Amino acid sequence: MSGTGRGDSAHGALGPVEAAGGTEVRPGPARRPGPTRRQWYGLAALLLTAGVLLAAREHAGRPAPEANSPPPYPSQAAAFSYLGPLRDAVPGGREFTLKVRAAATGRVPYAIVAVRQEYRGISTSLDGTALPATVGPGRPAELTLVYRVTDCAAAPRDAGMPLLDVTLRNTRAIQTVSQILGADYARDLSRNLHIICPDTDIRTSTPVPAIPDSVIRYPDTALITRVSEAASPSAT
Repeated sequence: MSGTGRGDSAHGALGPVEAAGGTEVRPGPARRPGPTRRQWYGLAALLLTAGVLLAAREHAGRPAPEANSPPPYPSQAAAFSYLGPLRDAVPGGREFTLKVRAAATGRVPYAIVAVRQEYRGISTSLDGTALPATVGPGRPAELTLVYRVTDCAAAPRDAGMPLLDVTLRNTRAIQTVSQILGADYARDLSRNLHIICPDTDIRTSTPVPAIPDSVIRYPDTALITRVSEAASPSAT
C-alpha cells in the first residue's frame, strides 16, 4: 500500500491536530521566571549602599555642632585636687608649702590667671609656676602654693572649710572659682597654722569680701554659683 505522499514510514505522518466539536485551543501566556536569590541580595545591597551614601551626604552638609557652639565656661572645664604638704612649717617660722593639681575635664584648655585664699592673715604665692599657666587635655599642672602667715590674730587656726580662689580664663570667659579641696587640705592648713601661731588666743576668721560672679566647686558635686546681683531689683 502506498502512503499519502508525506513519508514512507509504516505508520504514516501525523497531520495537524484540530479540537473536537469546533473548540479552538489557544496557547496560554508564557510564565516569566521570578528574581533569583542572588538578584534579591544584589538589590538589597544596592538599596543599603544608596541609603548610606544619602545619609553621609546629608551629614556632610550639616555644620559640626562643636564648630558653632561656644566652648564651656572655664569653671566647667577645670578640676582641682589636693596633693598634700610639700614643706611643713617649723616653730618660729612663717611659711609652709602645699601642693594642688589642676586638670582639664574636657577637650578645651584654659589658663590659670591668679591663685589666692580668703584669709587676711595669710598670703599665698606660687613657687616655680609662672602665670598665666595653661592647662589642657593630658597636660595637668601641679601648683606649689607657698603660704605665709602675716597676722596670727587674723589667721584661722581651725579652718573648717577653707577656700582657694582661682581665677580661670578661656576663649569664652574669665571666672574666679572658689575651690573646696577637702578635709585633708583643711587639716594640713590648720596643723601648720598651729605650728606658726601656737600661743595666739584670737583666731577670728576674717574672710576677704566675696568676689562677684565667682563659683564655688565642691569635690565631685555640682557647682554652686554665688549670686552677685543680690542688690539689684531683679534679685529682690
